[in-house]
Amino acid sequence: MFIGQEHKGRFDCLLKQDGTYHMDVERKAMFHIFAGISELMDKLDFFYDFSDRMIRIEGFDEVSLSSSAKSLVKLGFNLYNNYPCGTVVDLFGNLDEKNRKLALNAIQLRFKME
Repeated sequence: MFIGQEHKGRFDCLLKQDGTYHMDVERKAMFHIFAGISELMDKLDFFYDFSDRMIRIEGFDEVSLSSSAKSLVKLGFNLYNNYPCGTVVDLFGNLDEKNRKLALNAIQLRFKME
């Protein structure tokens, strides 16, 4: 499910920092995506507020992202709270093979398909 040990380590750190409940698959799916991409980890404060435990949609206007990273954030938000993210073709059209696997694994995590 994880791209590598670094991805798993970052994921575990996010869960711990957030205090994520072990059954919270919505938040886990979002963190799975964020932890898988260095670009998102570097800019995570723009997209998630750990003190309020909420996503920050306004982060899209505050930071520049690659089209791939932007698609992944939208997907993460969608898996978390059904944030509108466009079509599957829109999302996956910007992703390379590694990021498509990351996205599919997050979807599997969210819907308990492991």
